[in-house]
Amino acid sequence: MVVSEKQKALLDLFPVPEFLLLSTTGVVIKDTDTRFVQLRRKIFGRGFELAHASKIDNPKGSVESGLINNPDELANVLREFSSHYGVSYVKAILPEERAYLFTANIGQVPPEGMKDAVAFIIEENVPISLAESVFDFEVVSEDGDTGEIKVAVSVLPKNIVSAYVTLFESAGITPISFDLESRAIARAVIRKGNKQPILIINLSTKKTGFYVVEKGVVQFSTALAYSLAAGDPGSGSKEFLREEMRKVIAFWNAHAGSKIEKIILCGSGGSKTALVDKFMGGSEIPYTTADVWLKMSRSNNYVPEITFGESLGYASAIGLILPRDR
Repeated sequence: MVVSEKQKALLDLFPVPEFLLLSTTGVVIKDTDTRFVQLRRKIFGRGFELAHASKIDNPKGSVESGLINNPDELANVLREFSSHYGVSYVKAILPEERAYLFTANIGQVPPEGMKDAVAFIIEENVPISLAESVFDFEVVSEDGDTGEIKVAVSVLPKNIVSAYVTLFESAGITPISFDLESRAIARAVIRKGNKQPILIINLSTKKTGFYVVEKGVVQFSTALAYSLAAGDPGSGSKEFLREEMRKVIAFWNAHAGSKIEKIILCGSGGSKTALVDKFMGGSEIPYTTADVWLKMSRSNNYVPEITFGESLGYASAIGLILPRDR
């Protein structure tokens, strides 16, 4: 049996009319700024094109490591976007550093029993109770002989999710779905049908994310409060993050039964060629800078009206809007 349950966007908290699920607006709240992308569907549904992409600096200290410290100030930022572009419904990112991600195998169950089966193993794998958590999962694979199903599970504390829902609603915006940055970026930068193990490195302004994707599903994620994007290529952050990259690769290669075959870099630091080359110097694994427009058009020749370097900082916002491959 092949699991055919339709996977919904992460952490949908309430029923949404079907037409709203076509929302083409993505919002990413970072510690430093809030980023907004609006896509426009092409005629006859043949992909998307960029309508707007912009960012506003957040008031200092209003968000720290994904925790909202000053919701009133952040709500003003969201209101500015909403009023300028006439946006009422969005898809949004929740903080990766507050999430837990694990993979597990569960016994054969019918599609309608999958959610309960995953809920049963939450407390075995994360340090928060099921009652205090919100979770979602993606099916990685199924053993055709035993029926055993491998799932990748994402879990966040319920109070974190509630804080983000309240923030958007206080700004007069309805969040119709949430996702994690790792999953949104993977959706944007990995070609449909690519099953190979890939390491995505997200070089943001104040943090760096390492995400391992295999069979189209994020199966490992970590976000560290170190950055190359704003630093000197010769700084200690480079050596620390390079060592962390090696650890991630070594761990995956030793325990996953497969080896990482490619590295994709994105984020605001991904456009700094000299920095990236020094950071990746000596890598035995081929690496490339992300193409965030990879799935925008069926013709694969879409050229947006922002620079390539700028586009790297909008990968997660774009991925929020794109349809799921699975």
